[in-house]
Amino acid sequence: MNEAYENKRRELIKSMDMSASQTMFEMHQAMCSEWATALADKIDEFAEMGNNGVGMFTQVAAQLTQFIDQKEQYFKQNFGSFESATASSPTFMGAMLRTFGNAQNPPEFEAQGVKDSKTQEDYANALKAVNMGYKYGSLTIEPDGIFIVFKGLPSNVAEVQDMETPFAPNLVELPVITGDEFAKEKAPQSAFKSEGALKEWMSGQLQTNESAINNAIRSYLKTQGEAGKKLTKEEVMADQQHMEEAKNFYIQQAMMAIETPDMPVPQQTEGGSMIPMEDEEVTELSFAGGGKFEFTMKDGSKVPAQIFRNLDEMDGPSKSVFSRFEAKYGSGAARKLGFALGRA
Repeated sequence: MNEAYENKRRELIKSMDMSASQTMFEMHQAMCSEWATALADKIDEFAEMGNNGVGMFTQVAAQLTQFIDQKEQYFKQNFGSFESATASSPTFMGAMLRTFGNAQNPPEFEAQGVKDSKTQEDYANALKAVNMGYKYGSLTIEPDGIFIVFKGLPSNVAEVQDMETPFAPNLVELPVITGDEFAKEKAPQSAFKSEGALKEWMSGQLQTNESAINNAIRSYLKTQGEAGKKLTKEEVMADQQHMEEAKNFYIQQAMMAIETPDMPVPQQTEGGSMIPMEDEEVTELSFAGGGKFEFTMKDGSKVPAQIFRNLDEMDGPSKSVFSRFEAKYGSGAARKLGFALGRA
């Protein structure tokens, strides 16, 4: 984002900050003012009641003081201030920082793989909503409580509930950024000189870059889910083996960013996708979803393809076919083929 534009944007947001000039939302200010006026108007009436009147006056005054404290705290917690807010804050000022003008997704949200689905207009409407419902001039002090007309109905002021966190973000997941997409967007050109260079760069990112780590976990979860293995983000993060697998998987995805022009191109089929193979044992490799990859052998039979294992962990046709395939297209080509089939 242009620095001059961002500075101007922040200046405009700062001009919206009312935390230095008011301590409550307008509706609450009106209620307090009318309460204080009604209390003053009843002083003579309370005085005529002797000690009982003094006690009632003291009680109603104490209720007003408590009400003021509550509404000032509500304003402070929900409106916030420009100086204290960040773009992720659940306050009006935080909402403006993340939605006003050409705002970018806050880095802390980006790292979690989420964004706020609410717009600037949504928050402007929320600001109006916290000031709606009360019929101005309707407050009365009665023997059994303080009453107002709220949303068209007589209500005891003690029972009227304010909106909870009206300016909190509504977080939704961002699309998963795959390893190759992350590399193409973030990696310097020097990292694409070789698979070794890109692997080294990605390994560094997966140590310190929260966005890379989060997307690696989400990519891993998606693939595991497609294979019928239901895991949660918390389970993966708590298990060192899962984390290593997730990072290695993301690095292998990133290798797809190094283009191999001669790699076969997947073709869509009715059941998924396939790729013809020029090989002495098989005629094609197909993907039918759910993590199911299969070779079609020369005799027409189908054999599972161990496409996401390392070569030294493969056996049967997978080991011989993918050994020849990687000898032709380079290390990691089998995994790249699997990713390409999964996306086709």
